[in-house]
Amino acid sequence: MTFLRRALCAALGVALAALTLVAIACAGFVTTMARDFSVPASTQQVTPPAITPARPDRIQVAILLGSGGTVATDAMGPYGVFAASDAFQVRTVSASREPVALSGGLATIPQATYADYADGRLPTPDLVVVPAISDPSGAGEADLRSFIERAHADGSRVMGVCAGARVLVETSVLDGRTATSFWSDLDGMRSAHPETTWVSGKRWVDDGNVLTTAGVSSGIAASLYVVQQLAGEDEAVRIADAVRYPHWEPTGSIDIPVNTVSLADYPYVLGATLPWGQPQYGLGLLPGTNEIDIAAAAELYGGAAFTAHVIPVAESAEITTEHGMTLLTTPVAEAGKLDRLIVPGATTTSTLTDQLSDVPVFLPAADAGDGNTSFDPILADIARTDGRATAMTAAKYIEYPLPALPAEEGSPIRVTLLAIGAVLLAVLVGLAPAGIRRLRRPSQNAA
Repeated sequence: MTFLRRALCAALGVALAALTLVAIACAGFVTTMARDFSVPASTQQVTPPAITPARPDRIQVAILLGSGGTVATDAMGPYGVFAASDAFQVRTVSASREPVALSGGLATIPQATYADYADGRLPTPDLVVVPAISDPSGAGEADLRSFIERAHADGSRVMGVCAGARVLVETSVLDGRTATSFWSDLDGMRSAHPETTWVSGKRWVDDGNVLTTAGVSSGIAASLYVVQQLAGEDEAVRIADAVRYPHWEPTGSIDIPVNTVSLADYPYVLGATLPWGQPQYGLGLLPGTNEIDIAAAAELYGGAAFTAHVIPVAESAEITTEHGMTLLTTPVAEAGKLDRLIVPGATTTSTLTDQLSDVPVFLPAADAGDGNTSFDPILADIARTDGRATAMTAAKYIEYPLPALPAEEGSPIRVTLLAIGAVLLAVLVGLAPAGIRRLRRPSQNAA
């Protein structure tokens, strides 16, 4: 009987310790997602810009945005590529003109709604880009899925970026098709959706009028491929030279490494589930900054490496990007304490940095050298502050070709200490039943 009681006490302790770790991880992940997909309070002052009339001489592109949140680079990467060409007219489209969240703390005002197309104010798009959204099968995104199916039935080409495939499998678009997606989704997709043939190890898969891509950054490379098809090789090369996406060539290979979940992914897991004590990085947004530069910084610090709480800041409550996206920000005067200021696309200081003269400033474009100016310097900076393993994992999770990282590297001290603290707390909770049993024993013996 005594042995059974001890065994039950030990089992209860193990269960309590495990539940404690799960509770900490869940609370941390909820906090991370709330920070990652947020709309600044100052948006009440922002008026949506007028809808630009369609130009019949241009290829019409609709980039869909989920009402509950969209992965920033999945949307802004293709936007930056297509909008850089005079052959295309690009719009972000959602259920309403109300502000919507993008990952990494960004937020934008959609440039059109599904109703604008249904009512004939805008023509059926030639290309519909479907990024990863936070609730791909939810009732709140029913209009988005219906728009995809109607447009595809009307002849639109559909391009699913990364986990945008999770949206497409909720429609009929991928039935009987060959497709790809974010590498960690593929096994689940094969099991849950055998009606589609899923391919690993390809940057993108083109099956007739449906194109799907691998993880996050692959949307940029696949967009260059679409530009090459629809606007010509010279135009694609011109934009590729400006974007400087590594290894992209008109006739280059689309083979990529086949990634799998491994113990080396621990920085991603710890970063996503242990957000407490994160430094606050101001993402300094200047009018006219390229969309890909902005998305890369927001995505990597706030949504892939999880090394910082990213707060977009500017001199006003909104800025317009190089190709016309309206991004919502926190005015500098309301930003509060910032530990660093990251200014994507800038090579020199500005009036924005002057207003935050007491905050350390990092200008990724000025630190890029001859490499890519959007992702490479951010990954190098993450290696310097939080270690090479953190930078390598972030690159893996956005499926970006790993650049040369600096020899000097930092250490993920914050998440390491938090992880140790979480384990110690779980152990203490797990020992509680045994401690209570021992405290009760003297009184039982006395009785």
